[in-house]
Amino acid sequence: MSESLNEGALDLVLVGAVSKDENIYIDRHESTIGGAVTYGAFSAIHSGSKVGVITKLAEEDQHLLDQFHDAHIPVWALPSKRTTSIRNVYYSSDKERRSCTCLAAVDAFSPENLPNITTKIIHAAALIDGEIPLRTLQSMTRIAKVGLDIQGLLRVCRDSKLILEKPDEATQALKSVTYLKADAMEAEIFTAKTDLAEAALEMASMGPSEVVISHNKELVLAYQGNIYKAPLTPRTLNGRTGRGDTLFCSYLARRTQGDGPFKALQFAAALVSLKLEAPGPFRGNLEDVVLKMNAQEV
Repeated sequence: MSESLNEGALDLVLVGAVSKDENIYIDRHESTIGGAVTYGAFSAIHSGSKVGVITKLAEEDQHLLDQFHDAHIPVWALPSKRTTSIRNVYYSSDKERRSCTCLAAVDAFSPENLPNITTKIIHAAALIDGEIPLRTLQSMTRIAKVGLDIQGLLRVCRDSKLILEKPDEATQALKSVTYLKADAMEAEIFTAKTDLAEAALEMASMGPSEVVISHNKELVLAYQGNIYKAPLTPRTLNGRTGRGDTLFCSYLARRTQGDGPFKALQFAAALVSLKLEAPGPFRGNLEDVVLKMNAQEV
């Protein structure tokens, strides 16, 4: 660990793999440092939260952590035989149709990998099923309220291809979760419902207090039996990769800062609309997001 996570209480801690991503679009190819912890950490710090990262990677890839060090984000880096690597191929101009190939995956996070930390929310930001096993997710509840990206349950590697399947333990996992995120396809796989509001309410009935579903046009939130929506209004879609990680961690960040669920949803919609216009993690500032949020409310 290069920086201590115990220097003071954190608002949000992300647990998950850093990924060496290869993104292939219709008009270009790019190699980037990805992973939910990358996109999520930067959206959270630019949302006003104090963020820490617990990750795993191979020794030869330690330089991938420089992005966190440069931003003064404390990191707990654990050894792994391999570093996660994913190839994303996008087939449409709106970036909604894609295939994902798992080139490599990190060793699973165990309960023993979780340091003694103080935080308001700990987020299971896994990329692939098995990265954060059920017993590790359950152990997180001893630290703080738990956030979960449902892709970490449904995204399964089959013959190197990443596909969506609902594992037997998925419903049990939701009992440990306070904040849940899914995209429209994941929500349909999990609930068999195509209506996002119905899917969000069903998942909320399984344990989570707040469920956020992302779609290319809007965000949908289920909270206390009610549905709230916030539009996405990007001018371009050059930064599609990392959309879900960005929006959910900005939502969690604003919840740690005292925003109510709907206000946090509006903030996340504004921030991710800006992020969608440029590749890589969100690098804007709080003032830009507030201006965007106010414009979307008009």
